Amino acid sequence: MEKIFAVIGMVLCIGITYLFSDKKKEINWVSVGCAFFGQVLLALALIKTPLWKGVEWLSAGVTWLLGQANEGINFVFGGIAPDGFVFFINSLLPIVFISGLMGILFHFGIIQKFVAIVGKTVAKVLRVDSLVAVNGITNMFLGQSDALFITKSYLPKAKDSVIFATLVGGMTSISCAVVGLYASYGASMEWILVSMPLTVCSTFALTQILMPTKYEADIEIDNGDKGVNFIETMMNYATGGFKAVIGISVALMVFLSLVAMINNFLGLFFPSVTLQSILGIIFTPLAFLMGVPAGEVGIVSQILATKLVTNEAVAFGLPQFAMLSANAKAMMTTALCGFAGIGSIGILIGGYTAVAPNKVGVVAKLGMKALLTATVVNMLTGAVVGLML
Repeated sequence: MEKIFAVIGMVLCIGITYLFSDKKKEINWVSVGCAFFGQVLLALALIKTPLWKGVEWLSAGVTWLLGQANEGINFVFGGIAPDGFVFFINSLLPIVFISGLMGILFHFGIIQKFVAIVGKTVAKVLRVDSLVAVNGITNMFLGQSDALFITKSYLPKAKDSVIFATLVGGMTSISCAVVGLYASYGASMEWILVSMPLTVCSTFALTQILMPTKYEADIEIDNGDKGVNFIETMMNYATGGFKAVIGISVALMVFLSLVAMINNFLGLFFPSVTLQSILGIIFTPLAFLMGVPAGEVGIVSQILATKLVTNEAVAFGLPQFAMLSANAKAMMTTALCGFAGIGSIGILIGGYTAVAPNKVGVVAKLGMKALLTATVVNMLTGAVVGLML
């Protein structure tokens, strides 16, 4: 029954998106179909074929890589918690190392070459704007604001539909730097990695319905803020990673404390009512349509609601996430792996202020629409995964 609901949910995602489309007559349904069915086929290949073993090997490699961050962390913070678990140290600080590593790969052009080959191929196959395709692929490696620098020469002249697609792409994706953070909450590294390419496909499908883009000629990849040597680039990215760590820490402290305060206040009058339970009512039908097992719909709806009003880190950190069954946790991991929270609008405005200040007004205008679209995109990815389980 859950699989039937998942199929219905996928159809409704496309149908509702179509109802809110700005230019229904310009929709290229071949492009949409290729992106959507490409996602389904990719999910089938990754989950139901021997390729899953490759995902497991990649997961083991990423886990090993994250473990290498402990050498530097232990040297700097080793005396603080030698035998215990401190979230800031064990979960957040590895982001600094991974960010620095991404800087090295970026400096030597490895990320750019991969993005250029895959992004331009996707653009030709799906007949979407090359800038949109390249940005979508880049988002799998870099943060939502850093990814903008890859195409910064083209953004000031980009159409609103292209800007919208980059906003949704930034909100639906996660960067390589945060995969360890999500895994520390108990999310499976395999499902985190699977979510990354699947979400790119669903992003292309839904943005091409809401605000269609047309295929444009290939673009040249910018080198962004590359330093004079790889050490400078590495340090720039590592410093940016540490700023992200501070930002995540501040957000977690504020949002978790705020939620606790609201729940304690509600408890004075309604002992069994919480903010999550109130917001979860709105997401209950959506959780059903993701194909979540009936007994876990209530928990899942609360987690989804929490992500929308705060961020994915807060949602992953909820005790309810650890209570989910293996299948529900797999679906929720893929649905939560995205930066689709209210704070992302501010982050993207900041990013566009740096690369295309003339488009900041467009970003502000389309920000909430992009956030809601990104939420649907992530849920569509979760539904596709649920269909395969």
